[in-house]
Amino acid sequence: MLAKHSFSAYDEVAIIPAVAAGDQKAFEQLFFQHKDRVYTIALTYTENRMIAEEVVQDVFVRVWKNRGKLKEIGVFSSWIYTIARNRSLTALQKIAREGQRKEALIAYLPTAVSDTDERIRDNYTEALLEKAMTRLTPQQRKVFELSRIQGHSRKEVAEMLNLTPATVSVHLTIALRSIKTYLTSHPELPSFLCSLLIVRLFF
Repeated sequence: MLAKHSFSAYDEVAIIPAVAAGDQKAFEQLFFQHKDRVYTIALTYTENRMIAEEVVQDVFVRVWKNRGKLKEIGVFSSWIYTIARNRSLTALQKIAREGQRKEALIAYLPTAVSDTDERIRDNYTEALLEKAMTRLTPQQRKVFELSRIQGHSRKEVAEMLNLTPATVSVHLTIALRSIKTYLTSHPELPSFLCSLLIVRLFF
C-alpha cells in the first residue's frame, strides 16, 4: 500500500519522490504547479488553444507513466518544459498529417448513402468501438463513455466519478490512445470504417 503524503505548501523536493512512488495527490500538486507554464509553452508554439490543452494532457500523461524515473532528473521544471516544447512540435506535425488523411477520407466518402447502408455502417462501427473499449481499465472506460459517448465535459465527468479534472484528463488521454492504437493496428478491419470511427472520436 502506498504511503499517503500531506504537503502544507508546494515543496518539489518532497513531491517528486512521492510522485515517483505513485502518490496521486502529489501528482495533482505537481500538475497544478506546472500546468499553466506548460500550457503557455504549448500555446506559443501551436497558436491554438485546443491543441495546447491536448499537449498539456499528453505531457502530464508522460510524466505519470514515467514517474519511476523522476528521481533521476536533475531539474524537473527544465525537463518538463523541454517535453512541452517537443510535444508541441510533434502535435503540429501530427495535426498536419491527420488533416491530410481527413481530407482524403472526406473526398472518399460517398455524397449520399441509403438508410440501410448507413445503419449497417453505424452498427459495424459501434461493434469496432466496443471491441476496442475492452482493452480499457474499468475507470478508463467510464471516463471515455461519459466524455466521448455521452458528451460530458471533463469537469462534469470529474464530479460524477469523484475524481479531479487532472485525473480525468489522464484517463481520457490514455483511453483515446489505446482505442486509436487498436483501430489502426488491425489490418483485418476495413480501413474505411476504422478511419470513419477515428474521425468521429478525435475531431
